[in-house]
Amino acid sequence: MAELYRSVDIAVIGAGASGLALGYSLSALGLEAVRDYLIIDDHPAPGATWQHGWDWATVGSSVRVGEIADLPGQRELGLGFEHFDVDARVRDVIPEVWAKYEDAYGLFVAHGVRALRVDEQRRNPELRITVALPGGQLRVIEAGVVVNATGSWSRPFVPWYPGVDRFEGAQLHLYQVSSLSELAGRRVLVVGAGRSAVAGLLELERLGAHTVWSTLRDPQFERPPQLGLRRPRVLVGDLGLRRRQRLERMVERGNWLPSDASVRAVPLTRAVFGAQRRGLLVSRGPLLRFESDAVVLADGSREPIDAVVWATGGREATGHLRPLGLRDVGGSVKVRAGWSRRDPRVGFLTYGPGLDASESLDRAVGLAESAIDRVAD
Repeated sequence: MAELYRSVDIAVIGAGASGLALGYSLSALGLEAVRDYLIIDDHPAPGATWQHGWDWATVGSSVRVGEIADLPGQRELGLGFEHFDVDARVRDVIPEVWAKYEDAYGLFVAHGVRALRVDEQRRNPELRITVALPGGQLRVIEAGVVVNATGSWSRPFVPWYPGVDRFEGAQLHLYQVSSLSELAGRRVLVVGAGRSAVAGLLELERLGAHTVWSTLRDPQFERPPQLGLRRPRVLVGDLGLRRRQRLERMVERGNWLPSDASVRAVPLTRAVFGAQRRGLLVSRGPLLRFESDAVVLADGSREPIDAVVWATGGREATGHLRPLGLRDVGGSVKVRAGWSRRDPRVGFLTYGPGLDASESLDRAVGLAESAIDRVAD
């Protein structure tokens, strides 16, 4: 049986942007890292999944599309992203920034510690988290409240299509690669309608690849600002609010959640606008089936290809919470205002589609006070 490693009021699983923002906020509210709360992260060093990021993702482009944002208190340290070269790679900048951030605010993140499972205890209100230390030893962390901040990048999703198992070319998922250079000059199918798909298509074009883009539905691009005297009946902001409220109801009910691409439009940056004018970002529609060296689209056309790039997102990394039974059969975890409806001791950050970096950070800051209240109760 694993021995007790630490007992804290609040345990945070995941040291990405949201996990760090929550730790900062807990400290700002008077809690002390390690003594009152503990952040664990299965990556061996600061930077979370960003340290394995794409070689074409730069600070400037990532800020523009809302993929990264300054953590609370980051600018006060002189580490705001505006101080970095816009062409610097995100995977080089974020590990450096977050390491200094963790040190400056005394967050003492336990890196290289992986959460294996979270269990209830008889006659003990604290949750029991079994973790694996960097050396492989199993230990237990007891916590009154557990906040899951693991995101979905560690669980890439690949849909099934007839014949895909017989396709002889390369298959890559954008969540699992740092470069697409091996596809330079080749015929590549890109599957997915979201921001990562567009980023992959732009990079493949730069590498001289010949691309085919397949999406289940027409891709959504943000509308450019329009000038005119007539005021539209429904503002774009109103549509965003209605969509967000609908998503929140789905999360509360534990419905299967829609894809990120279906609820978050692709920002119309200068690079994206230029690619549209060149005819690069034109979807050929849904797939029908794969052949050994080609793909057949739903319209009946056949395209020879050498490789497939799956830009189909991921699924929430919540497997370690399975022992708690938070999920309905055929559904997802029911979450209201960031907390499980079945177990009020379990909170969620970066849960659900359609969140950009700023929204995720705002949720983390807001969750800190409610986490303290739940410990007090």
